[in-house]
Amino acid sequence: MHQVADAVSSNATWPTLPVRAVKGITVVVAVTCMALALWMQPMSFRDFRMEALLELFAKLIAIALFIERTVEVLLAPWRGLGYHRMTAQVKQAKAKLDNGEAGSAEELSSADSELREYKGETKQMAFLMALALGMTISAIGLRGLEFFLDPNSLNLPAQQKVVFHALDVLVTGALLAGKADGLHKMVLVFTSYADKSTEKLKGAI
Repeated sequence: MHQVADAVSSNATWPTLPVRAVKGITVVVAVTCMALALWMQPMSFRDFRMEALLELFAKLIAIALFIERTVEVLLAPWRGLGYHRMTAQVKQAKAKLDNGEAGSAEELSSADSELREYKGETKQMAFLMALALGMTISAIGLRGLEFFLDPNSLNLPAQQKVVFHALDVLVTGALLAGKADGLHKMVLVFTSYADKSTEKLKGAI
């Protein structure tokens, strides 16, 4: 179980996309956002205490841990057998190489490449599963961006409210899929900034 968890311990990366495709997607998103900005109403931030923000992140971190463990449990019986088989093949190839057997270097290279590819596929599956779970949890009520907005500014036209909530679900779900470590780093950034701001205020008095 733990070995399979190691195979999905880091965030998955998407397959390499052509640079032209990335540029095209970026242009389309930028043009769409500019078009939306023409008819959408501006929204204002609300005042909040650092304690409230930390409480929000504590909830997000706890749920991210639940998602992380759930993905590991679901993937272990599904991908574990192949992982152990390929790991054993790599060990056998290394042993043959140490014994100086002919063709062992090619066999080790092939087995290692197959294991790396399998790990990459497993990481992508883990990320997509975590993203689906995170977005589902966000869709039923846990929102991250909504926390920062003034409740009065949420009295929006129906279409704009739908777009905002959809983006909130996507962003919050992606944060949850990014695992608890990433959220913890965000907390450290916020607390570090708050501490520096407090020190500046004390020095100004």
